[in-house]
Amino acid sequence: MGQNKGIVIVVLLITVVVTTVTTAASLSNLQAVNAVENGKIMVHAGGGNSTSPLTAFVPQRVQISVGQSVTWNNPSVVAEPHTVSFVLDNKTATDIVSPFAVPNSAQFTAIPPGSNSEPLKVPGKNNIVIAVNARSFVPTVIDSQGNAKHLPPPTAAYAMMGNEKYVNSGWLVPKGQEKAFPGSSNTFTVTFQKAGTYNYLCQLHPWMVGSVVVK
Repeated sequence: MGQNKGIVIVVLLITVVVTTVTTAASLSNLQAVNAVENGKIMVHAGGGNSTSPLTAFVPQRVQISVGQSVTWNNPSVVAEPHTVSFVLDNKTATDIVSPFAVPNSAQFTAIPPGSNSEPLKVPGKNNIVIAVNARSFVPTVIDSQGNAKHLPPPTAAYAMMGNEKYVNSGWLVPKGQEKAFPGSSNTFTVTFQKAGTYNYLCQLHPWMVGSVVVK
């Protein structure tokens, strides 16, 4: 009986190892296939569904030549947003939501009227509201001089010269899910004009990181 148990355990261990190797190989193949779609170099920002979300960039690292472009999209089946944020100057790191001062007379009306919504105000400070930061939500570039520029969603594109301080995709949501986040984006394309390694992250899920190596 003890010998049979040992055989069963060995068989189970072999099965687990084979399954793990197969899964890793499948993921590697998936990344290789997903890197190019319809002639474009693609990176998926997130994926999965409400019960099994994927908070990762696939592939996590791509290598291209100067003058080539990379396009990011969100293939999730639910409206789980992600960003592609190149924080090239630490002083331009920003938050998803931020406090803003408004005149005391400002009145906010929920849209649609009667919906269960209310603006967040700092307790005891009726003239300070907490709002979504446009430089996180909207595709935004801060150039080498510190000038900020918003790019038009939902398919923003930008040619990165390599001296920018901040380049952000805005919130990327799957096509057809924009109602959850009005004004959000579906794709973000960057054309890299200078060699180097460009690291980026998702502001909503900071452990999501990726890199583009340009040669």
